[in-house]
Amino acid sequence: MIKYIFGFIIALAIILVAITVGANNDQVITFNYIVAESQFQLSTLVAILFGLGLILGWFITGFFYLKLKLKNMSLNRQIKRQSLQISELTSVREKTKAE
Repeated sequence: MIKYIFGFIIALAIILVAITVGANNDQVITFNYIVAESQFQLSTLVAILFGLGLILGWFITGFFYLKLKLKNMSLNRQIKRQSLQISELTSVREKTKAE
């Protein structure tokens, strides 16, 4: 629970820094992207691009985290299966040894 609160505080601090930096830039600039061209205030453009970068970073991190979680679950299942096989083999070996 503490790490979620800590993560939220860090994200909030980063967003506040981006807004503060962007609020001091009220120049109007022309932003060219692939299909069109628009005019934005520099502060708005900084906030939008920062937000998109933050969201993209969270998605990429989440994807790799989910991938590792699934791999971990798969390996844990494999360990359980192999442990069962080992215990079965040792019990069969002990039975044959006792006879």
